[in-house]
Amino acid sequence: MRRVRKILLPIFLICILFSGCDFSSGELKNRLIVQAVGIDRKADGGVRVTLQTLNTQMTGNPNSGANPGDIVNSLSVEGATIAEAISDAAKIVGKMPLLSQNRLLVFGRSTAEQGIHGYLDYFVRNVQNRATVLVAISDTTAEELVSAKMGESVLAADSMEDILQAERFDSNVLSRELYNLINTLDSNTADSVLPILRVSGEQEESKIQMLCVGVFEKDCLRYELQDEEITALLLLSNEARSGVFTVQNTAFASETVLRIKKCHTRIKPAVENGKISFHIQVNLRLDVIENKTDTPFSVNEAYIIETQNQAEIYMTERLNQTLFKCLCAQQSDPFCFGMRFLRLHPRFYKANITDWKAVLPSVQYQVETKAEINRVGNGMENL
Repeated sequence: MRRVRKILLPIFLICILFSGCDFSSGELKNRLIVQAVGIDRKADGGVRVTLQTLNTQMTGNPNSGANPGDIVNSLSVEGATIAEAISDAAKIVGKMPLLSQNRLLVFGRSTAEQGIHGYLDYFVRNVQNRATVLVAISDTTAEELVSAKMGESVLAADSMEDILQAERFDSNVLSRELYNLINTLDSNTADSVLPILRVSGEQEESKIQMLCVGVFEKDCLRYELQDEEITALLLLSNEARSGVFTVQNTAFASETVLRIKKCHTRIKPAVENGKISFHIQVNLRLDVIENKTDTPFSVNEAYIIETQNQAEIYMTERLNQTLFKCLCAQQSDPFCFGMRFLRLHPRFYKANITDWKAVLPSVQYQVETKAEINRVGNGMENL
């Protein structure tokens, strides 16, 4: 009997695995490979979904004779819900959308101002969606951004992804992934931030660029941060990796351009005389990459010390200005200070704070910046 079972078991498994198999529906050429998804709220409460997709007929057959611009297509569909709209897209094209390859989720500005929380549920529940997909806001409509054409052989999704990933070497660029957005939206203290992108140029030769960073109140877009304010946000969130800024060194009649080589921010929440305070220390390691002066190549120790001092003053001012704008003027916390304070002082928080945003204007903060120049050029004067 045992011998019979050993013989029948493999036969049974083969029958289960290979009977009635139809792999044609799973082939890439029979799927709508989504590269970017745009969400725009309609006036009647419905939603307009714009899909940027790969032309699988073109990519699967390089000898098809199609133009390089045909590699990407865009499709806009409407429905009462996102799921309904995407289902209608399958009916229109005759292919089932494949969302596992999606790179970017875009909300139109008007949609972001009215609230995005209700549109995220689909992307959380659908098992095809990745929690690491990048999220952004279009300065106009999501449809305009997602359907932008950037010339032959250029995918708009590729370009937008590259722009957002420039955060690695540009301190004026911020990127946010879906899981990070959801975590801050569900927080009672932190406010979410998302990059705002703009498309410009001619219809067939569009250009996409990052415009600013939008700060949310709950799930609604409320105000924006620009240029140095974005750098301050990244530093205060301990997310800055690199970047470039310029200081005026009046003692040496020079304008010095500095690159952030390495940075680290220490934030210490405390309770002093019954008031909440934050001691913020930013440590910067810098390289001199350009010195605009009549004698640009003559670098001495006095110049280095003075430039370090000017860098500390400059960055401290930027940080203080951004802190005042967010904490005091807007009663907003995009830096996740509330999470830090709650983690270190849970008893004080629970006993004295019912609304973190209400106490933000009274929060005290002290910023200290330490700058160290490590490199001034390629010669022997390098430190």
